[in-house]
Amino acid sequence: MNSTISSVTMSICMLLLASAVLISCDEIDVTESSYKVANGVDNVAAQRSSNLPPVTGDPAFTLDPDDPDLEWLPCPEFMPDDCGLAVIQGNPAERNADVYFKLQPGTSADHHWHTSDERMVLVSGKMRVDYDGQDPVYLEKGTYAYGPGGLAHVAHCLEDSEDPCILFIAFEDPVDAISTEEQEAPGSDKEAFILTAGEVMFGDCPEFMPAGCGLGVLQGNPAEHDADVLLRLAPDSKIPKHWHTSAERMVLISGQMRVNYQGQPPVILNPFTYAYGPAKLPHDAICVGPDEECLLFIAFEEPVDAIDIRGGNLPHR
Repeated sequence: MNSTISSVTMSICMLLLASAVLISCDEIDVTESSYKVANGVDNVAAQRSSNLPPVTGDPAFTLDPDDPDLEWLPCPEFMPDDCGLAVIQGNPAERNADVYFKLQPGTSADHHWHTSDERMVLVSGKMRVDYDGQDPVYLEKGTYAYGPGGLAHVAHCLEDSEDPCILFIAFEDPVDAISTEEQEAPGSDKEAFILTAGEVMFGDCPEFMPAGCGLGVLQGNPAEHDADVLLRLAPDSKIPKHWHTSAERMVLISGQMRVNYQGQPPVILNPFTYAYGPAKLPHDAICVGPDEECLLFIAFEEPVDAIDIRGGNLPHR
């Protein structure tokens, strides 16, 4: 095992413990490209859902990047010493984990690549990312970015950034970061790109949703797995109770939202709050306030859908 992978192993092990996933370090089998769990994982969050209605599954939750209880762990050795990585949701040794990645102004994550595609929103600071074979992409707070797996890149938190750069990343495959000094990047036939809210083409929402609701596809095919969308809601509008086949991994870009999940207290989303909505958990959503529209980034795992619960279409686990 090379030193880079070994460093990532220790970080992932610490992250698993910090995120309340009960597994010992010696149960993680690390290969050159991924982290695999040899034995079962007992997720405390799932245990806590036992008092919820059976239809709900795992509980929903929110998390802010400046939450004082957020556990920041070291990045791989080839990255700066003051770089940080925090698990938000899931098991980084498995599919569909979410993380925050933090760089200080004026520092860079050297040339590296990931096995997984990265679906990202910058929630703090200003960044430049130099992908091999492409012009640099510049991210401001609220910018969406897509980085294909296998495509090497260097990430810079710009010197004139007033705040640390914090990047929300939704991974599809297990979390890794491989230095090109240790292993050559395989490359990708896809291109990296960024989108701001003003560049998104919005279509209509399902008929049961309110007037002025819009849905824009950021990346992928919404009829297939792993698509990203931007939901737009007018101020003071409400989406009636509904559910999704897929879990939702979300970041609010603008406005304020209140989401009422069945069997749980309401959750409040402010700008750049992360929210996790489990699959098949009925809920309604309100864009709070008279002035500012709500823009919500959603990373789906399964094909995009929204099922109106008022017609008796109840989910079953």
